[in-house]
Amino acid sequence: MSKKVLFVILDGLGDHPNKELGNKTPLEAAKKPNIDKLAREAENGIVYVIDKGIIPGSDTGHLSLFGYEIDKYYIGRGSFEALGSDIELEEGDLSFRVNFATVSNNIIVDRRINRNDYGLEEILNDFRGILDKIESEYGIKIILKKGVEHRGVLVIKGIKEYNITENDIHEENVKVEKIKALDEKSRLTAEILNKIIDSFYEFSERHEKNKERKEKGLNPVNYILIRGKSVYKELDKKEKFENRYKIKGIFLAAAPMYLGVAKYVGLDTEKPLGSNGTAKENLFSFYQSAIKNRDKYDIVFIHIKGTDSLSHDKKPREKKKFIERIDEELIGKLKDEFDIIVLTGDHSTSSILGRHTSDPVPIMIYHENARRGFVKNFSERKCIKGTLGILKGIEIMKILLDKMEKGIMIGT
Repeated sequence: MSKKVLFVILDGLGDHPNKELGNKTPLEAAKKPNIDKLAREAENGIVYVIDKGIIPGSDTGHLSLFGYEIDKYYIGRGSFEALGSDIELEEGDLSFRVNFATVSNNIIVDRRINRNDYGLEEILNDFRGILDKIESEYGIKIILKKGVEHRGVLVIKGIKEYNITENDIHEENVKVEKIKALDEKSRLTAEILNKIIDSFYEFSERHEKNKERKEKGLNPVNYILIRGKSVYKELDKKEKFENRYKIKGIFLAAAPMYLGVAKYVGLDTEKPLGSNGTAKENLFSFYQSAIKNRDKYDIVFIHIKGTDSLSHDKKPREKKKFIERIDEELIGKLKDEFDIIVLTGDHSTSSILGRHTSDPVPIMIYHENARRGFVKNFSERKCIKGTLGILKGIEIMKILLDKMEKGIMIGT
């Protein structure tokens, strides 16, 4: 009987020591008896998810953890966002990651609309009529869809030139920028994108739902910031996860982009019923989905987003408490249900800086024959003492295959 693997990815897990937590990171400060007990019986180490000095995105971080080299397989975030939003893509489709934002007097005042999507669905539904007119004018197909909280995706089908700028530079209190063509052939693409963005601003400013948002003390939804340009290219069948590793896997997540990366590499995917992809995540839904799928798959991946969001919002205390919830409500319930348990992150996110950093993340691999080391507290600075040492993200799947007794021997 094959060994069953649970692979838990806590988004933005790594962090910096914080004065609010007695110069500990949220992970170091958290009371997490279940995780620490596993760590004492596991092999531990630290992971440069892509490479030393490289700051991973969540998309590239997951690709690397799945064992895919970024320079060979990365096609841009927009396509992943679209796939995870159940949008069917064809080769050549142009996609972007969207932040629905707030702009005032041409200044970006909130890139994330308070992380609150109240009224956004209604605004987008009513905006559809304007998109229909733009489609008719240019002979293209436009899909603009919301995701979790402030996130969304924009797909344009029928465009052949892609050399343009983007308008989301990850900063607030700066002027909005027009989309610019970087060559003559791409002028029409820039024109279409600017028309979509400008039309959304003019339309949403007057929308009844934004009046309601203001009454609730929320910033209005009135702007579209785009980044992560991606021109879709299908992954070769022989490189799909099951063909590559000869094991069957499923990826459980709430947010579309992560589901999209998993779909791209050929993993089955599921959004657990009741999950929301926020810092108020329904962790029990992930427990239920993991148990339900355990016997159908060799490996069950779980992605939890809240650790990252709290770091971006510079809330180390809340991140610490969320890790404690994960320990009790997820790891505590699943630790005896799988033969092999992996726990790590897709990148570090500093709750001091509010952004991703190139710092490595801790990792543990628990299994019955583990070469236990000296790690008693699963954390950024303690795991360096572990027997796994220093790894790159793309090495983890190779190690796991051996632990599953499915590794490939070289030589005789």
